[in-house]
Amino acid sequence: MESPGTILLVDDDEAVRRLLQRVLTENGFHVIEAADGAEALEVASAFPRPIDLLLTDVIMPNLNGAALAERLLDERPGLKVLFISGYVEKQLLLAKYPASVLLQKPFTPDALLAVVRQLLASPTPE
Repeated sequence: MESPGTILLVDDDEAVRRLLQRVLTENGFHVIEAADGAEALEVASAFPRPIDLLLTDVIMPNLNGAALAERLLDERPGLKVLFISGYVEKQLLLAKYPASVLLQKPFTPDALLAVVRQLLASPTPE
């Protein structure tokens, strides 16, 4: 069976990252991981195939999720972005990245999977 998509998962909280990775891989997604934005840039540049979705925490050391999204969108136009956070002002973030979605923490695995599937099924932004 073909993977429903490749997800770059970025979160500086290892326990959260491991849980999200498990939920996503158990549901057929190919997941590549990074602990922060700087590492995510390295991982993405070394990854030879398309990345369908960036799933990133917003508040992280070294390079925050919004700055990471901006850099990756320059390198990979059409990349879909799912921000996760418990602390961010949703309207400010989505005004700057209108093709993205913000999922507020805490969320359930089912809520995560529903948003990921919806994003991946949506048309690629221009």
